This record gives sequence, structure tokens and C-alpha cells, in this order.
Amino acid sequence: MRAAYLADYGRSAFTRAHPRKPDVDAWSAQRGDALLGQVIDALLERSDVEGGAVEDLSIGCALPVKEQWSFGGRYPQWLSRQLASAGQACPSRQIDQQCGSSLAALRGSVREIQAGAIEVGLAGGFENMSRVPMGPSLFKEGVLTMPEALEQADWLELNVAMNMGLTAERLAEEAGISRQAMDAFALRSHRRAAAAEKSGWFDDERLSLITPEGERVECDANIRADTTLERLAELGPAFSEDGRITAGNSSPLTSGASAALVMSEAALARHGMTPLACMVEIVDCGVAPERMGAGAAAAIRRVLDKTGLGVDDIDLWEINEAFSAVPLHAMAALDIDAERVNVCGGALALGHPLGATGIRLAGTLARLLQHRQGRYGCAAACIGGGQGIALILER
Repeated sequence: MRAAYLADYGRSAFTRAHPRKPDVDAWSAQRGDALLGQVIDALLERSDVEGGAVEDLSIGCALPVKEQWSFGGRYPQWLSRQLASAGQACPSRQIDQQCGSSLAALRGSVREIQAGAIEVGLAGGFENMSRVPMGPSLFKEGVLTMPEALEQADWLELNVAMNMGLTAERLAEEAGISRQAMDAFALRSHRRAAAAEKSGWFDDERLSLITPEGERVECDANIRADTTLERLAELGPAFSEDGRITAGNSSPLTSGASAALVMSEAALARHGMTPLACMVEIVDCGVAPERMGAGAAAAIRRVLDKTGLGVDDIDLWEINEAFSAVPLHAMAALDIDAERVNVCGGALALGHPLGATGIRLAGTLARLLQHRQGRYGCAAACIGGGQGIALILER
């Protein structure tokens, strides 16, 4: 197979989403596909790559309902000035693999290059969680319904599996992860993200974009630099009366978009680019739906087995913080050094715009490998419905 490289990566600022209070979300007036179009344009302009050079476009979105249905990825393509002006020959697709959607999109671009089918691909992801139904309203509006046939599937604990918070409760209970440990991990995420923000670390990946009202959005809105363990401890359980999962140790509703430019070695030379990282492997796997959060650890095991690498070979980890329980479970199950995990914070602080998160994980990881001169990095996420996805990059 040919080598595939992550040539460049960028994302929007991640904003706090709220379907019932759009005024708190800077992107509330911006469709998610239009936001991704902006991200694509800014990324291509920064990379000095013409839209006509892109031969394939894959888009991830976890909730492709209502306006987030993108006509097979064509809407973001048409909403990108760079891609639209280059003509309509570039094929596109939209992928729903829940929280792994944009990593699945990235995998598609990587595989096309590895197979020799293309030289330049774009993978992106978006979610505007203020503009589409979320949580219980999905059921009320009939957007997310349980097929009648599944109601009789007594081998599935659907009352747990259909509620991500309850799957996190199940994982924490089974793995013996305490409320105190989850709150402490959330505090760590906010402190690390706040330190990275203060140092300007995110400036090179976070693109400065403009809302439909003409306002420039440049900062992530979910980081709480002033939070404390005491404040986190005051929060009540969010999903069950006697539970451990709270709003503080769960990722917040978030709006955002991300994109990655993927190239072959020949394309890098042609465009005069130095890549961020080389793609080593991307895998996914399934786990029991009611243990959704265990998917990250399972996918990490599989990608390590497939590459022949061990935990100690990985210099840096980005494990998605859908809930504190997810990275805490993976770290304990695989004996991962906590100091190498999410060193600039994670989704608990930055936010988790579902369809955009995977590329954020991969792009941040690639940048960290360059900055810290590591060799291998691993990014992983659990996936609603009982799956996991993981990739390994090499600097």
C-alpha cells in the first residue's frame, strides 16, 4: 500500500450549544454544513492548495437529520467556495458512525490514497447541536425511534443502550470508577485546556471564522478555567437518581466543524508541503451496546494488535472524553500512563461536536507529536450503539 499522510488540519472554535437557548451558541445562526464549508475554505487557503486538487470528499455527521442531511456530502461541498468553484467532478459522501463519524471519514480518505485511487483527499465533520433535536426531544419529534422489532429483542438492554449517560453509568459501575475520580479527571481536563489556551496552543488549529451576522468566532467556549472540585461535587446526577455521571464529568453539547487534508507522498512533493504525520492504521470494532464507553479501549487493543505496537510504544494519546469514565476505563484496562493522555485537555473542556470530534482528536494528536517530538500517537473514541474506533499516527 502507498503511504498516506495527514498534510494539514483545522477546525472551527467549539461553542456551547443549547437547542432551547440559541443565544448562548455563537454558531446558532450557522448551519453545520455551511460552517464546515468555511473550515474547508480556510484550511485550503492556509495550505495553499486549490480546490480543484481535491479528488475526494468524505464528511462525518452523527445526527444527519433535518438540515444536517447533506445530500451525500454535497451540501458542504457546494457551500465551500474553493470546492464549488473547482467544478463538480469531486465525489462526496456523508458517513454516520456516531461519535466516530469523522474518523470514519478520515479512514475513507486514507484508504483511497493507500489503494492508489487518489492523491489528495479531504475528510471533514460537523455538528451544530443547537440546530437539531437533541436528547429526549429526538424521541418526542420522532427523529430517533426504536424499531418495533427491536422492542422484542430481549438480548439487548435497550433502556440503557439508547441513553449514552446510562451506558456511562454502567461502565463506571462495572469498572469501579468513583464519582470523585471522574470529577477529578474533569477538573484536570479543564485545567489542561485552560493552560493550552493561555499559551496559544490551539491558535494553529482553530480557524478564525465569521458568523452569518458578521461576528468573528475565535475562542472555544466550553473551557472553565475557574472550576473546582467543590463546584463539580455540587452537581447532581444527570441520568439516574443515585448515579455518578453529572453534567460536570460529561462532555457538553457543542457546535463545531473540523477538516483534514490527506495526501500521498507524490502530492506532498507537488504542493511543497511537510506533513504533520503519517497514517499507520485505523480500525474499529463493536462492543455490547450497553457498555458503549468500553469501545475506546477495545479499539485501542485492536489497533495495537494489528500494528504490533505495545502501549509503551505510544508517546501520546488522545482518548475522547465523551464522559470521564471512558478515558479512565481505557487507562486502567490498558495500563496507560495518565500523563501521556489528553495533555491539552479533551472534550470535557473543549466540547464534543459529535461529527467533528474524531478529526479534532487526530489533528491535535498529530500537532502534539510534532511539538513534543514523539514518534507514535494513538487517538480513540467510543461510539454510540456499542462501537469503538482508533488510529495510530507516526511523526
